[in-house]
Amino acid sequence: MAKNKNFTFESLVPTNKSADTTPAQTNAIVNIVQETGPSTKVTFDCPNDLVEQMKDYGYWEGMSQKDIIIEALGVFFEDKKIKERPEKVKMRKKVGRKPKALKAFIG
Repeated sequence: MAKNKNFTFESLVPTNKSADTTPAQTNAIVNIVQETGPSTKVTFDCPNDLVEQMKDYGYWEGMSQKDIIIEALGVFFEDKKIKERPEKVKMRKKVGRKPKALKAFIG
């Protein structure tokens, strides 16, 4: 049976004890990230050794790769001050292939 242990990113968490997050705070971060609205699929290259570590951790802790990445990103961005991109950049035309549903109407 998998343990119910929370994932932490030791290399990203500050060393002073006052800035450490508790498991409840980490779970709250994951819930906030997951509940912020519609999601987007993301594809990226990742070093094989990190993928293997993630798979091993997920197997023993009973977590999916998605859950591990969302929790890690939540912890990473927790204490960052993030400035929004300009609207001009947000509304820029997307590059790449058009979705199949649109191709049927256009073509």
